[in-house]
Amino acid sequence: MTIPGMTPEELHNIYAAEESFWWYQGMRAITHAVLDREPAIRAGTGLDAGCGTGYNAVEMANRFGCKMYGLDLERLALGYARRRGLARAVQGSILELPFAAESFDLLTSFDVLPHLARGQEAIALAEFSRVLRPGGWLLLRVAAFDLLRSRHSQFVSERQRFRAGTLLRSLRQASLAPVHWTYANSLLSPVAFFKFRVWEPLRGAPPASGVAAALPAWLNRSLRWILRCEARYIRRGWRFVFGQSLLVLARKQPFRHKAGPGSAGL
Repeated sequence: MTIPGMTPEELHNIYAAEESFWWYQGMRAITHAVLDREPAIRAGTGLDAGCGTGYNAVEMANRFGCKMYGLDLERLALGYARRRGLARAVQGSILELPFAAESFDLLTSFDVLPHLARGQEAIALAEFSRVLRPGGWLLLRVAAFDLLRSRHSQFVSERQRFRAGTLLRSLRQASLAPVHWTYANSLLSPVAFFKFRVWEPLRGAPPASGVAAALPAWLNRSLRWILRCEARYIRRGWRFVFGQSLLVLARKQPFRHKAGPGSAGL
């Protein structure tokens, strides 16, 4: 079973954009808002499954003071991750994690499951559960709603998008109990729908990166502000019921799993 990897061109785009581009800054604020709902989370070791260029893994290491690992299919991504300061960067697939069972207190995975063929997400979630310790935490972000699929989605080889009900059921089947969930990038969804379903088809726009072009500073600030507003509501307990992304914080139920295909210890 294979997963289409991110193209070198898009990895270059991500590495150049993720520090200052509005979407990355705003989604990080939303991610931290979800985590702030559970101040008791503690982690000695963590894994970012599908770490890309490593920014999120480094942030998790700094937030929790944990020994953080990153895993990705692409060697170029791992090179960027090490340049970011993620020393423990391992090549591998989320469908067969090269780690022993119950190795991690925290596992994060940002926008990786959408690259799997339908049905393969169950394999990945079972692997996430296998390598988490009982009581360990999973923070998951995925693209949401097929009607919001864009030319950018095509460019990055996105193969599916998710809805909360289906994903929450899949998590429970993998012995991962959802604790908090919300859609995100919600306030801009009407604009996104018009762009993706009307404007791009009318123009005959080809698949293209959504992060390659620099925006005017005022527009970048305005869009970032909208996502940070969402983060403030989520931190207070608000749950958005529609949006371009879906975030779930789940916890592994406290019983032991049999060893799976991964074998390497930490």
